Order: sequence, then structure tokens, then C-alpha cells
Amino acid sequence: MGALRRVRALVAMGFPFSDLAQRLGVSQEVLESLPEKGLIRVALWESIDRLYDELSMTSEAPNPAVRDWARDVQGWAPPLAWDDDEIDDYRARPHRPRGLKSLDPVAVERRLNGERSVNLTLADQEAIVKVALSQKWPVARLADVLSCDERAANSRLVRYRARMRTKSAAHGESVSDVA
Repeated sequence: MGALRRVRALVAMGFPFSDLAQRLGVSQEVLESLPEKGLIRVALWESIDRLYDELSMTSEAPNPAVRDWARDVQGWAPPLAWDDDEIDDYRARPHRPRGLKSLDPVAVERRLNGERSVNLTLADQEAIVKVALSQKWPVARLADVLSCDERAANSRLVRYRARMRTKSAAHGESVSDVA
């Protein structure tokens, strides 16, 4: 179930099945026919997991038509709707965040000041991760502020750093200048 959810989440971001299949080195039919229940090859599972980690926190949808089809017609949830510790749990359901891109500085400030009932967008979460890195927070504190477990918080740190390295490299900045 987790491999299927990861693939669908990436499609819900706008990555076509054909693009994902090419990146994974499998046929498109393999991805489109992943079982909801049952087992898949370990190598395929590990490849899907790595690709999900690589692409799940990118901000731009490569194909808005695919994104809209996946979300509106299929009802598939994007990566932000899944907590890292829930995506593999067949009982878990995706969260529906109030938005993906709009930064709400007030929501960020309220979370930083201890108010955990505030919903966060992806942009809000990224702002908090940036603060955590700049202030060298322990992972446990980031997990508390984001209301997730330490594994999920650590994954967000890793993804954020990787994204920042990629952006820096694209703009010709030194990778050592990135948090």
C-alpha cells in the first residue's frame, strides 16, 4: 500500500506515470498496476521510496494537468497530505492541509510560540524547518513544533537541505553556503 500511495502522491504533484516509470527504470504499466494489497519486489519498493524522498518536497508541479486529474478526478492526495509515519499504515487517511504554497507568517509565529492547533501549509512548514536549521534545534524540538514524530522531522530536514543544495547549485552558489 505504501508504494502505491507514494506513486499516487507524486502523480498528485504533477509527475506523469511515464516520467516516474522512466526514472525508476520500469514500464508505466508496472506503476499503474501496483497492488493495493499484497507484495511487490523489494528492489522496486526501495526505488519508489528513494524517488518519493527525492521528489516529494519539490515545489513546482511539472505537469499541472496531471496534477489536477490526479487530485480532482482520482482523489489522490499529494505528499504533504501524508505524514511519513502514516503513509504505510493501511488504516491511515491523508490529511487535507488548507493550502500548499501560501506562507502564513502568523501561523508560523503562533506555532513557534507553542500553539499546536494551527494548521500549517507546506510553505509554513518549510519556514519552520529553516528556523530550526538556522537556530540549530534538536530534531525533537522540530518534531514538537511540527506535531510529528522525530523520524518525520528528520526526513523534512534532510529533504530541505537537499532542496537547498540543488537550488544553490542551480544558481552557482557554493554548497557549503547552504544550511
